[in-house]
Amino acid sequence: MRAMVTGGAGFIGSNLVRALLQRGVEVSVLHLPGDNLINLRGLDVRLVPGSVLDSSAVRRALEGCRQLYHLAAIFALWLPDMDLMRRVNVEGTVNVLKTARALGIEKTVYCSSIALFGGQGPGRLATEDSPYALGDTGSYYAETKKMAHDAVLDIAREGMNITIAAPCGPLGPGDYGPTPTGMALTSAINLPVALHIDTVSNMIDVRDVAEGHVLAMEKGAPGRSYLLGRHNISYGELSAMALRFAGLRKPVIRPPRFLRFFAGHAARAYSRIISRRPPLLTPAEVRIAEKGLAADCSRAERELGLSVRPLEVSVRDALVWFSRNGYITHKKGLQNILRGGDNPLPADL
Repeated sequence: MRAMVTGGAGFIGSNLVRALLQRGVEVSVLHLPGDNLINLRGLDVRLVPGSVLDSSAVRRALEGCRQLYHLAAIFALWLPDMDLMRRVNVEGTVNVLKTARALGIEKTVYCSSIALFGGQGPGRLATEDSPYALGDTGSYYAETKKMAHDAVLDIAREGMNITIAAPCGPLGPGDYGPTPTGMALTSAINLPVALHIDTVSNMIDVRDVAEGHVLAMEKGAPGRSYLLGRHNISYGELSAMALRFAGLRKPVIRPPRFLRFFAGHAARAYSRIISRRPPLLTPAEVRIAEKGLAADCSRAERELGLSVRPLEVSVRDALVWFSRNGYITHKKGLQNILRGGDNPLPADL
């Protein structure tokens, strides 16, 4: 059997490709021509360059497939052309699903986001029944994922067999971006002090996110959403865990609220006017942090049978991968991480 994965070169997508290959599934990957293919190196997959907005490319990638995993999306805090995010995340999703429906694909798993359910407020856990709560944060990414999610539900109600997987914060090996979670780990090691926003987010190993997508294909109900996550943890605690694993002692500091907003506005302005590159922080991300992205992800455990690694294992494996691929620049931290990479976890983790 063959499955097609859009976004298969990405952090989650490449781990999904590996999970499928381990099950004996043949895989086609639709990827942008300029994508970094480091995580697919050496894998026996059919690579199809093209955009999700190009129906002919989608058709080529779907040739001979019975299943579809649609993960391709743009996640960015800022882009020179912000509307590109809407076109890819919304129009691209609709194009891929309608093309798959026309070709008779048996089942589709669509990758949504914790952004659809998170942000319920400090001390509150989001579930798959929670209302969308990030609309007042100014996050354009969240808005585009909400539009795409709604479009997917409309297509599912028309009779297409679609199950929705909604990952929380992924972490683990292969985070070449890196993601915001990965940046929190590397900056905790590399910077003189570990800076963090006072927020709690749900996190999960990227390999378990991939497994959750496969289980959603195998067991997920049509039109039903499944949050893929497990560990609710603050970024301060995450930074402290990274420092312990790296054998480092340094301050873990939470900047005051006014300074966080000032930094967000300044970083966004610098991107717009000077760098033309995505900033490290925007006011929208500060507002999301204040709401929190904690979640109760037990539905995937009950209905799909998803089992999740301990967070300590995920942090260790992520740091080892970052160290081996040039993301860790702190000499002592780098040495300690590589020395402990194949050893049992420290007792205090």
